[in-house]
Amino acid sequence: MGGRRSEVLCFIVSLGLVLAACASLPPKSAQEEDVEAFMREYTRVWNTHDSAQIAARFYRLGPDVAAQTVSLERQFVRLRDQGYSHSAIYEIKGCLIDEATAWAGMRYSRLRKDGVALPPERRASQYDLKKFSDGWRIVRIGGADAERPIACPQSP
Repeated sequence: MGGRRSEVLCFIVSLGLVLAACASLPPKSAQEEDVEAFMREYTRVWNTHDSAQIAARFYRLGPDVAAQTVSLERQFVRLRDQGYSHSAIYEIKGCLIDEATAWAGMRYSRLRKDGVALPPERRASQYDLKKFSDGWRIVRIGGADAERPIACPQSP
C-alpha cells in the first residue's frame, strides 16, 4: 500500500510542477495569436487542395502566383496518388521575430480518407513568415524533427 501512496504523491508533485511551469509562461501576444490563426486557416485551405487559393492567400515562395499554383498542383497530384486526403494538425506554435517577421512550427499527419496516416505518421514543418500590406505570407518552408517539441528560434 505504501508503494501506491508514494506513486500518487509523486504524480501530484509532478502535476504541480507542470502547472507551475505553465503558469510562468509569458502570455502570447496578439501578433503570435494572429500567426497561429493564419497557420490554422492555411491548413484549412490546404485540406481543400485549392492550389490557386493557397498560392494567392498564403505563399510568397515562387516567382509569382501562377508558378506557385502550378507547383502546388503537382504536389497535390503526387500526394493524392499516395492516397492523401487531408492533414490533421497536432500542434501549432507562432513566434514573432519582429513587427514584420514571424516563425511558425507545426506538427501534423497526412491522412488518407480512412483516417490512416501516410508514413511517416508524425511530421513537422517550420515556416518563415513576412508581413506584407495584405497580411502574413509564408516565404520559406523547411522540415523539422517531429519528435522534438516545437520551440521558437533563438535570437542571435
